[in-house]
Amino acid sequence: MSEKTADPSLVESTSGHTFTSRALLEEALTHASFCNESKDPCPDNERLEFLGDAVVSTVVAAVAFELFPDAHEGELTRLKAVVVSEPALAERGRELRLGECLRLGRGAAMGDRVATMPSVLANAFEALAGAIYLDGGFEAARTFVLSQLQPLLVRARAEGRGSDPKSTLQVLCLKTSHAVPRYTVLSSTGPSHQPHFIVQVTLFNEQSYTGAGRSKKEAEQAAAHAALTSVHEVPAPAGEPPVS
Repeated sequence: MSEKTADPSLVESTSGHTFTSRALLEEALTHASFCNESKDPCPDNERLEFLGDAVVSTVVAAVAFELFPDAHEGELTRLKAVVVSEPALAERGRELRLGECLRLGRGAAMGDRVATMPSVLANAFEALAGAIYLDGGFEAARTFVLSQLQPLLVRARAEGRGSDPKSTLQVLCLKTSHAVPRYTVLSSTGPSHQPHFIVQVTLFNEQSYTGAGRSKKEAEQAAAHAALTSVHEVPAPAGEPPVS
Protein backbone atom coordinates (compact mmCIF):
# COMPACT_ATOMS: atom_id res chain seq x y z
CA MET A 1 0.00 0.00 0.00
CA SER A 2 1.05 3.61 -0.44
CA GLU A 3 2.81 5.79 2.07
CA LYS A 4 0.50 7.98 4.16
CA THR A 5 -1.29 10.58 2.05
CA ALA A 6 -2.64 13.98 3.00
CA ASP A 7 -6.04 14.19 4.70
CA PRO A 8 -8.81 14.17 2.04
CA SER A 9 -10.31 17.21 3.75
CA LEU A 10 -7.50 19.15 2.04
CA VAL A 11 -9.37 18.60 -1.23
CA GLU A 12 -12.57 19.92 0.32
CA SER A 13 -10.66 23.08 1.20
CA THR A 14 -9.04 23.54 -2.22
CA SER A 15 -12.18 22.63 -4.20
CA GLY A 16 -14.65 24.60 -2.09
CA HIS A 17 -17.04 21.63 -1.76
CA THR A 18 -17.72 19.95 1.59
CA PHE A 19 -18.84 16.37 1.04
CA THR A 20 -21.89 14.89 2.70
CA SER A 21 -20.65 11.45 1.63
CA ARG A 22 -17.05 10.92 2.68
CA ALA A 23 -17.13 7.62 0.80
CA LEU A 24 -17.54 9.48 -2.50
CA LEU A 25 -14.59 11.73 -1.75
CA GLU A 26 -12.46 8.73 -0.81
CA GLU A 27 -13.47 6.89 -3.99
CA ALA A 28 -12.57 9.91 -6.13
CA LEU A 29 -9.09 9.86 -4.61
CA THR A 30 -8.49 6.11 -4.98
CA HIS A 31 -6.23 5.02 -7.85
CA ALA A 32 -6.61 1.54 -9.34
CA SER A 33 -3.13 0.58 -8.08
CA PHE A 34 -4.35 0.95 -4.48
CA CYS A 35 -7.25 -1.44 -5.07
CA ASN A 36 -4.97 -3.93 -6.80
CA GLU A 37 -2.87 -4.18 -3.62
CA SER A 38 -5.74 -3.98 -1.12
CA LYS A 39 -6.72 -7.12 0.74
CA ASP A 40 -10.30 -5.92 0.89
CA PRO A 41 -12.36 -5.05 -2.22
CA CYS A 42 -12.58 -1.31 -2.81
CA PRO A 43 -13.80 0.87 -5.69
CA ASP A 44 -11.24 2.89 -7.64
CA ASN A 45 -12.00 6.28 -9.19
CA GLU A 46 -12.41 5.15 -12.81
CA ARG A 47 -16.23 5.06 -12.76
CA LEU A 48 -16.33 8.54 -11.23
CA GLU A 49 -13.82 9.67 -13.84
CA PHE A 50 -16.17 8.44 -16.58
CA LEU A 51 -19.06 10.39 -15.06
CA GLY A 52 -16.94 13.46 -14.37
CA ASP A 53 -15.70 13.58 -17.96
CA ALA A 54 -19.31 14.04 -19.11
CA VAL A 55 -20.05 16.62 -16.39
CA VAL A 56 -16.96 18.71 -17.17
CA SER A 57 -17.58 18.60 -20.92
CA THR A 58 -21.24 19.58 -20.51
CA VAL A 59 -20.51 22.52 -18.20
CA VAL A 60 -17.66 23.86 -20.34
CA ALA A 61 -19.68 23.53 -23.55
CA ALA A 62 -22.67 25.30 -21.99
CA VAL A 63 -20.67 28.19 -20.56
CA ALA A 64 -18.74 28.66 -23.81
CA PHE A 65 -22.07 28.83 -25.64
CA GLU A 66 -23.37 31.42 -23.17
CA LEU A 67 -20.21 33.56 -22.89
CA PHE A 68 -19.39 33.80 -26.60
CA PRO A 69 -22.60 34.26 -28.64
CA ASP A 70 -20.55 35.36 -31.66
CA ALA A 71 -18.40 32.20 -31.72
CA HIS A 72 -19.18 29.70 -34.48
CA GLU A 73 -19.36 25.95 -33.92
CA GLY A 74 -15.76 25.35 -34.94
CA GLU A 75 -14.40 27.88 -32.48
CA LEU A 76 -16.59 26.58 -29.65
CA THR A 77 -15.24 23.10 -30.34
CA ARG A 78 -11.66 24.41 -30.27
CA LEU A 79 -12.20 26.29 -27.02
CA LYS A 80 -13.72 23.27 -25.30
CA ALA A 81 -10.87 21.06 -26.53
CA VAL A 82 -8.29 23.44 -25.05
CA VAL A 83 -10.01 23.73 -21.68
CA VAL A 84 -10.81 20.04 -21.13
CA SER A 85 -7.45 18.84 -22.45
CA GLU A 86 -5.22 16.65 -20.31
CA PRO A 87 -2.60 19.40 -19.73
CA ALA A 88 -5.26 21.89 -18.58
CA LEU A 89 -7.03 19.45 -16.25
CA ALA A 90 -3.72 18.16 -14.89
CA GLU A 91 -2.70 21.71 -14.01
CA ARG A 92 -5.97 22.23 -12.13
CA GLY A 93 -5.37 18.89 -10.38
CA ARG A 94 -1.98 20.12 -9.22
CA GLU A 95 -3.47 23.39 -7.97
CA LEU A 96 -6.10 21.42 -6.04
CA ARG A 97 -3.28 19.26 -4.58
CA LEU A 98 -5.01 16.07 -5.68
CA GLY A 99 -1.73 14.20 -6.05
CA GLU A 100 -0.99 14.65 -2.35
CA CYS A 101 -4.29 13.01 -1.42
CA LEU A 102 -4.43 10.14 -3.91
CA ARG A 103 -4.48 6.63 -2.45
CA LEU A 104 -1.92 4.67 -4.47
CA GLY A 105 -0.34 1.27 -4.47
CA ARG A 106 3.18 1.20 -3.02
CA GLY A 107 4.92 0.78 -6.37
CA ALA A 108 2.85 3.51 -7.98
CA ALA A 109 3.47 5.89 -5.09
CA MET A 110 7.22 5.38 -4.82
CA GLY A 111 8.98 3.91 -7.85
CA ASP A 112 6.58 5.09 -10.55
CA ARG A 113 5.69 8.46 -8.98
CA VAL A 114 2.18 8.12 -10.41
CA ALA A 115 0.79 11.02 -8.36
CA THR A 116 2.73 13.50 -10.50
CA MET A 117 1.66 12.10 -13.88
CA PRO A 118 -0.50 14.52 -15.92
CA SER A 119 -2.87 11.74 -17.01
CA VAL A 120 -3.46 10.65 -13.40
CA LEU A 121 -4.03 14.22 -12.20
CA ALA A 122 -6.42 14.95 -15.08
CA ASN A 123 -8.35 11.76 -14.37
CA ALA A 124 -8.50 12.59 -10.66
CA PHE A 125 -9.89 16.04 -11.49
CA GLU A 126 -12.68 14.43 -13.53
CA ALA A 127 -13.34 11.87 -10.79
CA LEU A 128 -13.66 14.69 -8.27
CA ALA A 129 -16.13 16.49 -10.55
CA GLY A 130 -18.16 13.28 -10.82
CA ALA A 131 -18.11 12.81 -7.05
CA ILE A 132 -19.27 16.39 -6.45
CA TYR A 133 -22.11 15.84 -8.93
CA LEU A 134 -23.30 12.74 -7.07
CA ASP A 135 -22.82 14.35 -3.66
CA GLY A 136 -24.32 17.78 -4.27
CA GLY A 137 -26.14 17.67 -7.60
CA PHE A 138 -25.51 19.31 -10.93
CA GLU A 139 -25.45 22.88 -9.60
CA ALA A 140 -22.69 22.02 -7.12
CA ALA A 141 -20.70 20.34 -9.86
CA ARG A 142 -21.27 23.29 -12.19
CA THR A 143 -20.05 25.73 -9.54
CA PHE A 144 -16.90 23.66 -9.03
CA VAL A 145 -16.13 23.28 -12.74
CA LEU A 146 -16.71 26.97 -13.45
CA SER A 147 -14.49 28.04 -10.56
CA GLN A 148 -11.68 25.91 -11.97
CA LEU A 149 -12.07 26.21 -15.74
CA GLN A 150 -13.95 29.40 -16.66
CA PRO A 151 -10.79 31.55 -16.38
CA LEU A 152 -9.02 29.14 -18.75
CA LEU A 153 -11.92 29.37 -21.18
CA VAL A 154 -11.82 33.16 -21.20
CA ARG A 155 -8.05 33.11 -21.67
CA ALA A 156 -8.31 30.63 -24.53
CA ARG A 157 -10.70 33.00 -26.32
CA ALA A 158 -8.42 35.97 -25.68
CA GLU A 159 -5.46 34.16 -27.21
CA GLY A 160 -7.15 34.43 -30.57
CA ARG A 161 -8.95 32.21 -33.00
CA GLY A 162 -6.78 29.96 -35.13
CA SER A 163 -3.54 30.55 -33.20
CA ASP A 164 -3.17 26.95 -32.02
CA PRO A 165 0.38 25.67 -31.39
CA LYS A 166 0.42 23.22 -34.31
CA SER A 167 -0.53 25.90 -36.85
CA THR A 168 1.94 28.38 -35.36
CA LEU A 169 4.77 25.81 -35.44
CA GLN A 170 4.07 24.93 -39.07
CA VAL A 171 4.14 28.59 -40.13
CA LEU A 172 7.40 29.12 -38.22
CA CYS A 173 9.05 26.05 -39.78
CA LEU A 174 7.96 26.96 -43.30
CA LYS A 175 9.26 30.48 -42.81
CA THR A 176 12.59 29.19 -41.48
CA SER A 177 13.30 26.11 -43.58
CA HIS A 178 10.44 25.53 -46.07
CA ALA A 179 9.88 22.16 -44.34
CA VAL A 180 6.86 21.10 -42.30
CA PRO A 181 7.17 19.41 -38.88
CA ARG A 182 6.84 15.61 -38.78
CA TYR A 183 4.53 14.05 -36.19
CA THR A 184 4.92 10.44 -34.99
CA VAL A 185 2.73 8.55 -32.52
CA LEU A 186 5.11 6.98 -30.00
CA SER A 187 2.46 5.18 -27.96
CA SER A 188 -1.28 4.73 -27.55
CA THR A 189 -2.41 3.23 -24.25
CA GLY A 190 -5.43 3.09 -21.95
CA PRO A 191 -8.98 1.80 -22.36
CA SER A 192 -10.97 2.66 -25.48
CA HIS A 193 -13.10 5.24 -23.64
CA GLN A 194 -10.04 6.97 -22.16
CA PRO A 195 -7.02 6.57 -24.49
CA HIS A 196 -3.66 8.22 -23.81
CA PHE A 197 -1.40 9.21 -26.72
CA ILE A 198 2.23 10.30 -26.76
CA VAL A 199 3.30 12.05 -29.95
CA GLN A 200 6.72 13.24 -31.07
CA VAL A 201 7.24 16.19 -33.41
CA THR A 202 10.51 16.42 -35.32
CA LEU A 203 11.64 19.74 -36.80
CA PHE A 204 13.74 20.49 -39.88
CA ASN A 205 16.93 20.43 -37.75
CA GLU A 206 16.02 16.95 -36.43
CA GLN A 207 15.30 18.24 -32.93
CA SER A 208 12.37 16.38 -31.39
CA TYR A 209 9.78 17.22 -28.73
CA THR A 210 7.01 15.13 -27.20
CA GLY A 211 3.50 15.81 -25.98
CA ALA A 212 0.69 13.78 -24.42
CA GLY A 213 -3.08 13.92 -24.70
CA ARG A 214 -6.31 11.99 -24.78
CA SER A 215 -6.46 12.06 -28.57
CA LYS A 216 -3.85 12.06 -31.32
CA LYS A 217 -4.76 15.64 -32.18
CA GLU A 218 -4.45 16.81 -28.58
CA ALA A 219 -1.05 15.12 -28.21
CA GLU A 220 0.15 16.74 -31.44
CA GLN A 221 -0.86 20.15 -30.11
CA ALA A 222 1.00 19.45 -26.85
CA ALA A 223 4.14 18.40 -28.76
CA ALA A 224 3.93 21.54 -30.89
CA HIS A 225 3.55 23.65 -27.75
CA ALA A 226 6.68 22.02 -26.28
CA ALA A 227 8.62 22.84 -29.46
CA LEU A 228 7.39 26.44 -29.49
CA THR A 229 8.25 26.86 -25.83
CA SER A 230 11.80 25.71 -26.58
CA VAL A 231 12.25 28.28 -29.34
CA HIS A 232 10.33 30.99 -27.43
CA GLU A 233 7.58 31.32 -30.01
CA VAL A 234 4.54 30.44 -27.87
CA PRO A 235 1.49 32.42 -29.11
CA ALA A 236 0.87 35.29 -26.70
CA PRO A 237 -2.57 36.54 -25.60
CA ALA A 238 -4.00 39.36 -27.69
CA GLY A 239 -2.30 42.64 -26.92
CA GLU A 240 0.79 41.04 -25.35
CA PRO A 241 4.20 40.50 -26.97
CA PRO A 242 5.45 36.98 -27.69
CA VAL A 243 7.37 35.16 -24.98
CA SER A 244 11.07 35.96 -25.15
